[in-house]
Amino acid sequence: MLDHDSLFTRDGDRFAPTEAAGNPWGEFTGGGPVAGLVAHAVEAAVDDPDLFVARLAVDLVRPVPRSPIDVSVEPLRTGKRLHVLDVTLRAGGRTVTRASAQLLRKSEVDGPEGGDPPGFAGPGGIADGHLLPPELGLRPGVHDVVEVRWLADQSSAGPSRAWMRMPLPLLPGEPLSPLSHVAVLVDCISAASPVGPIFGPWINTDITLYLHRALRGEWLGVEIHRDVQPSGIGVARAALYDEQGSIGTAHEAVMVNQLG
Repeated sequence: MLDHDSLFTRDGDRFAPTEAAGNPWGEFTGGGPVAGLVAHAVEAAVDDPDLFVARLAVDLVRPVPRSPIDVSVEPLRTGKRLHVLDVTLRAGGRTVTRASAQLLRKSEVDGPEGGDPPGFAGPGGIADGHLLPPELGLRPGVHDVVEVRWLADQSSAGPSRAWMRMPLPLLPGEPLSPLSHVAVLVDCISAASPVGPIFGPWINTDITLYLHRALRGEWLGVEIHRDVQPSGIGVARAALYDEQGSIGTAHEAVMVNQLG
């Protein structure tokens, strides 16, 4: 593991990525830590515990450098049942990420707790693995920090399945919230999706979460499909679980990462 105790540190009002937040493709910040920082900003802007982030859409507009990031939040709607927030991340005065969050007010309705259980075994007793094969020789970063326990990896003929956990907090001394935890990990679904007949390597240009309840516990279960075309464009999609059942879904637009 990289020698850091968080993904970011505070730099005044800004957030400085650590090496643990790095991207395998260059001297940039990984999309997962960026999405986690967006989630952190949304939660800091809303202090009503009955409002739940039902959708978080993060557009990775430009590569995010490994330099201090300014974060701003603008409320677009603050109704009784629906709040909508815009979040903008800037580095060096340039917009690098734009995001929106929809928060819905919770209410009490009759029905069972949890959701549909995962159609695969829980994380207990499964060996730790790697998100990306170490033999690829990629730059160190967040992909080396994420803990992964595979049930069916990228070589699977069907959907890939895994349990994932982020062992580091977003910021020193601050526990990783369930929303930030999911946001950090969901960026991994492109890398963790089945290779299939059309090989990339693929990168994602967004991260979109739909959630109906908060993650419980430390492990996020994912069942991932990837649909791609010879145009070099596709979609990675995942069902999301904790050990008690379904918590939502995630989608990412993906494209071929041209190397060299």
